[in-house]
Amino acid sequence: MKPRINIVTIGVDDLERAFGFYRVLFDLPDEQISAGEDHVAFFLEGDLSLVLMERASLAETVGQGDAARGTAQVVLSHNAESPAEVDTILSDALRAGGSVHTPGTASEWGYAGYFEDTEGNLWEVLAG
Repeated sequence: MKPRINIVTIGVDDLERAFGFYRVLFDLPDEQISAGEDHVAFFLEGDLSLVLMERASLAETVGQGDAARGTAQVVLSHNAESPAEVDTILSDALRAGGSVHTPGTASEWGYAGYFEDTEGNLWEVLAG
């Protein structure tokens, strides 16, 4: 895995309120913002994006079920070159002592899996 962070996803309780805050704070043109039913993405400088996602959707996406206290608040994402690289990185995370929350799975966004490091921090590995 080439160590890089491409996307930071944070869980929010009120998507509309959080969107309003970051829209004013970042002052980005509409072309650098994308919204879905449960998330908003801000495309920042370089190859970095900040995604706001409803906390319940984030917990479900990473395989944590209900959005109870202690579920994902932040997910760091790494863009892989291919689905095979996603699977390799997930295997490496297991070998290093982490755990896989969600194995590599195809979705509308590409092929992704989620792992947890030894300290409980969540990572998404995505091949779009």
